[in-house]
Amino acid sequence: MLNEEAVIFLVDDDELYLLRLKDHLQEKLSFKANIYTFTSGEECLSNLSLAPDIIVVDYYFNPEEGSASEHPLMNGIQLIKRLKDALPDIHLIMLSGETDVEIANTAIREGAKDYIIKYEYAPIQLQYLINNIVLHKMFRPKVNYWKWVAIGAGVLLILIILYEIAGKH
Repeated sequence: MLNEEAVIFLVDDDELYLLRLKDHLQEKLSFKANIYTFTSGEECLSNLSLAPDIIVVDYYFNPEEGSASEHPLMNGIQLIKRLKDALPDIHLIMLSGETDVEIANTAIREGAKDYIIKYEYAPIQLQYLINNIVLHKMFRPKVNYWKWVAIGAGVLLILIILYEIAGKH
């Protein structure tokens, strides 16, 4: 991830909300991102070859009239289960107007790492969350490297001290 650009999927049946959210994120994220929008779980699943880093999922999906989809009533929890099976390391976020704590708990239990309730500041909250996720993934290898450098330096210092102590006796 992030050698070039992050790939983010937004899944919600409200196309206008998707466009506003995509525009907000493209303008405000602190890194380059390819953001794809999908209006159904099926559409999201059929595009996993785009290798998303983060997927944001709504809870409710209203099936389109005349939809002959295999899973026309798939909700966000069911989508999260299928995404977790297909991409075990993916960062899933549920962004929903649903305020029921049981739904939030179920989403987390099924694989969502975060749950954001849709309200006027939800796009900003999502923006900060995605920035933190990406920055963490970018800098974790560097932090691990420097952690091992510090441990190695500490071990070397202890050996030098022990050598000096042993030399005085």
